[in-house]
Parts: sequence; C-alpha cells; structure tokens
Amino acid sequence: MPDQAMKEAPLIADPVAFKDLMARLAGETTLALDTEASSFHRFHERIGLIQLSNRQDTWLIDPLALHNVQELGDLLGSEQGETVVHDADFDLRLLKRMYGFRVRHIFDTLIAAELVNEPELGLASLLKKYFGLQLDKRFQKADWTKRPLTQGMLDYAAMDTRYLLALRDELAAALHAKGRWDWATEEFSLLTEIPFQDQGEHEPAFLRIKGAKALKPKELAILRELHEWRNGVAARLDRAPFMVVGNDVLIHLARDPAPTLAALGQIKGMGQTAVDRYGTEILNALQRGQRTPKDLWPRLERPKRHPRDPQLEERVKRLKAVRDKLAADLDLRPGIVAANHQLLDIARAKPATMDDLLAIADVRRYQAKEFGSALLGVI
Repeated sequence: MPDQAMKEAPLIADPVAFKDLMARLAGETTLALDTEASSFHRFHERIGLIQLSNRQDTWLIDPLALHNVQELGDLLGSEQGETVVHDADFDLRLLKRMYGFRVRHIFDTLIAAELVNEPELGLASLLKKYFGLQLDKRFQKADWTKRPLTQGMLDYAAMDTRYLLALRDELAAALHAKGRWDWATEEFSLLTEIPFQDQGEHEPAFLRIKGAKALKPKELAILRELHEWRNGVAARLDRAPFMVVGNDVLIHLARDPAPTLAALGQIKGMGQTAVDRYGTEILNALQRGQRTPKDLWPRLERPKRHPRDPQLEERVKRLKAVRDKLAADLDLRPGIVAANHQLLDIARAKPATMDDLLAIADVRRYQAKEFGSALLGVI
C-alpha cells in the first residue's frame, strides 16, 4: 500500500504559499501531476486546478487565484526531475497552450500499463488492481473553473495523484522484469515533444465535426456558416459549443436547411428553448451558407495518391499475420508491435534493411529492434 495516508490536501491559493511550495519541491526527483480543466463546460479553455504529489503529501494549486505560476513551469521543466502523469498527452498539450510549459521528463502510467499489457488502462482500474482502492468518479465532468470548489471536489482531485508514484513504481518494476524499460523511455521522450512540434496546416474546425466529410461542397458551405455562428455565441457566453447547439443538429441543417422557425423546431435535438433563443440567427446563418457562391464552397483536400501497387494488399495481409502472431506470443497488444497505419506505411515503402525500416516515419527504435526482422521477412 502507498505511503500516503488519507489526509486532506491543502489548497494553495495565494502567492506566498505557492512560492513556499515551489521552494519545498525544488529538490524532488519525482512528482505526480494532474490537471483539471474547463473544456467540457467552457469555450475558453482554462486550467481550474493543478494537483501535485510527492511520496508523502499532496497539494492542490489554484491557478485562477494565483495568476502567475511560472515557477511551476520551471519545476516541471527541470533536467533532474521526473513528472508522473496518467494519460499525459492532454495535460502536456494543455500546459503548453495555457502557459508555454515544457514538461521535461515524463513517466506516463497509461503508456507503461499498455506496454506491460494490463487488460484495463484507466487510472481507477489500475489503482483498484494494485492497491484495492476505489476512485470516486462523481466529479469527472465538473466545471473546475467555478468557485468555490467543494471539499468533495478537492478530495476527488487529490486522489488522482495521491497514489500515482506508487503506481509508477509497480509499473516500472514490471517494465524492467519484461525487458521493456527502453520501450517506455522512447515513448515517454516522444510524448514530451508532441506539444512543441509544428503540426503544419490545420484542418478547419468545422471539417472535424463527425459526419462533415460526407457532406457535399454546398452543404459544407452551410455547415461553415453554422459553425462560425455557434462559435460566436459560445465564445460570448463562455460555454462549450455543444451546449449551444449539438453537432448532430448542425449536420442535419447542413444537409436539409430548415426554411422556417417552425421547421427548425421539428429537428431532433433542437428544442424549443434553443429555437426561441437562437432561431432567427440560425436561419440567417443557413441563408448565408446557401447564398455562398460556388467558387467559395469548401473543398475537401484529396488524400495523397500513391502509385498503383497490385501487391500492396497482399503485403499488408502478410504483415498483419506476422504482427498478430508476435503480439500473441509475447503477450502484447497488436498496436505495440505495429499499429495498422504503420503496417500500411511499411507495405508501401517495402524496406529491405533495418535502416530502411527506421527511415519510415513513426516507426519506433524498439519496434525495429524487437520486431523488425520478422516484419522485413515477409516484405
């Protein structure tokens, strides 16, 4: 059982207490971290709470009260320290977006659990398995930017990091025992770089709505207007866009624009309250979209065309068979050996050597070292 007793975690909400905490933690080699954000409720995403634990204590930092938390960024960016997070990708991107923080050395307990083939990867499941703990999930979708935070919310938040270092130790031991420690460190190092990589051209947000890419260009012009209108309302109210009007309604209207308020009220998911509040604005957005000139209709970017290869499908099939056998023999998830998109890239590239394999984007060093010979053997 972890060292920490179930004691109340202090809320750090004034600059003096925050500065004292940062000084206290400056020499720590391992810290657990989590964040609670407002993304489910708010248009303007903010971090509402930051949880930190060492092996003895847990602290809850209120960044909305502090305003300046740069010293935390210095702590997390230290070359000496390791930061333990469960499912770190979201937290790392959020810390970069909100504050520009780069977390230098990560141990992601979700990735570690995946590499040792834990059947369930959620934090609650792992804490129950290793320590017999039952996490309270009541506040998973709470609005963490509302004040005051209840004691129940604070207790819930503290549990997310209180036992994380003990879980890290269990999973690290399993990684070493299975000879997969190097796999994990490679994945962790890649994870810390992702928020700082240039992602190139970003796809417009309205195209990322589920079902958008099945629409015709004229329908996309309508969807674009509806999406822009909804974002304006959501930003003004600081509410999540789906709370204004749901995505399914936008897709329905793009396909079959309602001509009147009465017709708008008949659409599933619309609701009379939304019609009363936004109906005229929605009809105006529909009309703007319908009037969009043809040469200004959005066009989907065509997928990259590859030279015709009649043997490609057969190579992919052989690679999958080898991948699946390796995964079964080694007690691994198939995606750890090679994800489906990696198999397709390998089948297209037809690598002849290990260097050729490593030259393929997204292929890990450990994948090439452990599984490369078997994969190359069926190319």
